[in-house]
Amino acid sequence: MRFPSVVATELMKLRRSKVTWMTFAAYAFMAAMAGFFMWMMKNPGMARNLGLIGQKANFAFGGGATDWPALLTFIVEMGGIGGLIMSSVVVASVFGREYAEGMAKNLLALPIPRSFFVLGKFVGTAAWFALLTLWIIGETWIVGSLLRLTGLTSGLFLAAAAKLLLLALMSFCCAVLVAWVAVERRGYFAPLGFSIFTLVLANVFGHTGWGPWVPWTIVGLYSGAAGPEASLGWGSFAVIAMTFLIGTALTIRHEVYADNVQ
Repeated sequence: MRFPSVVATELMKLRRSKVTWMTFAAYAFMAAMAGFFMWMMKNPGMARNLGLIGQKANFAFGGGATDWPALLTFIVEMGGIGGLIMSSVVVASVFGREYAEGMAKNLLALPIPRSFFVLGKFVGTAAWFALLTLWIIGETWIVGSLLRLTGLTSGLFLAAAAKLLLLALMSFCCAVLVAWVAVERRGYFAPLGFSIFTLVLANVFGHTGWGPWVPWTIVGLYSGAAGPEASLGWGSFAVIAMTFLIGTALTIRHEVYADNVQ
């Protein structure tokens, strides 16, 4: 079996997994909530009659205007924190599934380089997360069109879409450490706990001058979710790249050398 066959197998697993469709539903909910807040801001009287408070919607958007720039800003911010969470869920599911179901010992006994399994799963999860990002970009277009928002230009939308894709890449690079925790601890719960810890860590360092050097904080800063968008230098992006390389190396090392008997 060659590497393309390993990737194809991983993609087939993802297509049949319930978690895959749950993540698409979660991103659909994110876009719908963004549209809901925008609708409340456009119709405060109707929202108040329904028991909703217009001022809270304004607070959620920082009192901004109800137009395309406001919607895209909110979606990009959601793509920062939501991307970190969702990429961790995706990676934990892909790498922890075989161990949780007792199938890892069978897969790793096949006459295939063990590194192929790791790299194949990374390619599969990257493709999955890329589709999720394209999904929310398309949903954003639909939501904004239904609300008949003003201020849209092709440059504005493409810039927001490009930023969402870059945030997805950054989130995925951070999530490779989740894969290492999943194979080390052989299941779902430890990597998900590690993911929660990294979000807390991102929030803590987001209030310090060390934020541009902590990978999970960098994602929040770049998206604007951690406050006004910070000016990040090449050093911050180098930290993201190093996180990916270290996580990949640790995961491959475990699968190649560790005792995987269950």
